[in-house]
Amino acid sequence: METNTLPGLNRSATITILSTSGILLGWSFVCSLVNAGPVTASIITYGLYVFYWFYALFYKNPLVLRLVLFGTIAGILELVTDHYLVSTINSLIYPGKELIIWSSPAYMPFAWSNVLLQLSFIGILFTRKYGILKASVILCIAGGMYIPMYEHLAKGAGWWWYNTDVHMILNAPLYVIICEAFISLSLPLLISYAERHPISRTILLGILEGFWILFSAYAAFTISQ
Repeated sequence: METNTLPGLNRSATITILSTSGILLGWSFVCSLVNAGPVTASIITYGLYVFYWFYALFYKNPLVLRLVLFGTIAGILELVTDHYLVSTINSLIYPGKELIIWSSPAYMPFAWSNVLLQLSFIGILFTRKYGILKASVILCIAGGMYIPMYEHLAKGAGWWWYNTDVHMILNAPLYVIICEAFISLSLPLLISYAERHPISRTILLGILEGFWILFSAYAAFTISQ
């Protein structure tokens, strides 16, 4: 696989993004073992988010910069989806011990930004190797398994959990797994389009992804009932 065909897609960026994905997973696992509480979610979220900005600007990496912008816009709009899950269908529960924006902890938009950046970067790697159609299917399946791991660990860590009146797989509702799969499915196509257009299009695609997250949550919840 040629990793230098896209500006910013290089060995350093690949190692960095994959390593931070592992760090996030490891942090979540340890926190779940000791019921570390919501402050630890803030620490890892803000730490990674600031690091990604630093990496993009210090190393002048246009790809990571584009993905941070994409994830930030989508993450901010995800507050609407969180409100739907918390206050409309009364499924998602936060402990309420942290600063809240609307219905969500203040760190949540940045947590989504981090995860979307990681998944999008992995989607780019898959696209380079398999083409966009296969990459979308692979990431759909991988995202449907990868993100729900955090949902499972989050309950043990005391970050958030779900009302068990819905169909559950471990600590993750079935509709969340379907929703995350839908979200992951969209990423290779959106990022592939963004790569070939001015960065202003990336902002518009971040908005589109934010609305797609809301649609995915609504559709997945409806399907799973």
